[in-house]
Amino acid sequence: MTNTAKNVLVPADDKTFRICFLYVGQGDATLLSIPSAEGRKWMLIDCNVDKKAEGIDLVPLLKDLLDDGLDAFVNTHPHKDHLCGLDCISEEIDIREVWHSGFEPKGDHVGTYEKLTDLIEKVGEENTTVLRGTRSETEIGYVKYDILSPAEHVSDDIMSGTDDEVNKRIHEHCAVIRFKYGTNEKQVLITGDADWVAWKEHITEYHKERLPSTILSAVHHGSRTFFMEKEDDEPYLTHLDKMNPTYLVVSAPRQSESKHEHPHTVAMNLYKNYFEESNIFHLGENRECVIVDIKEDGAYSIKTDKELAKTYGFKEEKSTSNQNAPINPYTKTQLDRKPMGGQ
Repeated sequence: MTNTAKNVLVPADDKTFRICFLYVGQGDATLLSIPSAEGRKWMLIDCNVDKKAEGIDLVPLLKDLLDDGLDAFVNTHPHKDHLCGLDCISEEIDIREVWHSGFEPKGDHVGTYEKLTDLIEKVGEENTTVLRGTRSETEIGYVKYDILSPAEHVSDDIMSGTDDEVNKRIHEHCAVIRFKYGTNEKQVLITGDADWVAWKEHITEYHKERLPSTILSAVHHGSRTFFMEKEDDEPYLTHLDKMNPTYLVVSAPRQSESKHEHPHTVAMNLYKNYFEESNIFHLGENRECVIVDIKEDGAYSIKTDKELAKTYGFKEEKSTSNQNAPINPYTKTQLDRKPMGGQ
């Protein structure tokens, strides 16, 4: 029987660092396959369940893929579109470590956050890391990484105020991690929902030497909050200038499917001023995942894959009241490749 997850996600070269941005609807899930002396390490950054937008069901995908569980689950911040389904994953998949921002949400995010605390209790304090920004790089396997946020000095200032105020500050102090690999180094910047205030006040100036990145994950599912609070505000752009990325990955459903209208048109227009349009990958538009391979020498490639969503995606429940349901976009082509060489 064909194992789509292994066929698509396991690199043929044991020294390749593979990053897969999985389509999970209105949320985030990024799977890292990390080369190491002990064999491959597997890390999942955030998770979500979105049946309405036909996002991938991570449980069967991970069960097909992993013979020995996840080495780490990383939560950029404790909001439900970055934690939904964690309990189902942890029931079926062994998770050895948890990395998280250390903050406790309020309001309707509390229920999913409790699933994270259950997992932390299960793995134990000795296998739990509270992420804090630092100028020192760290390694997992052969891959180096920088933690840019949240800052230690603001960690105690998050939890007072109304539910909305606390949840907004959690965005401001979301975990941001830059992974890097290769002798001719390439970088992937994972940004969670870190808003423009985070970049302007806490990250850009302090970490400007650690911002340059080849691939950028769009903040907050393509929200304008990466640039501004309100649509008619003057956009903040210094952070993007310092990053100078070549490719952008937007983890969001189609705008018509998003209750927040993600990705925001004003944000996408600003991104298009920086990126060639062919270098912007919107996962929900074509129901696809994006796979980045970085070789040991720094040569890299990007490919889009529709087979994972086709095999593991939730199927839309048809309703006579929904006359505008999206047409199934899957094609027979498994991979569209974009080789980038060693530049």
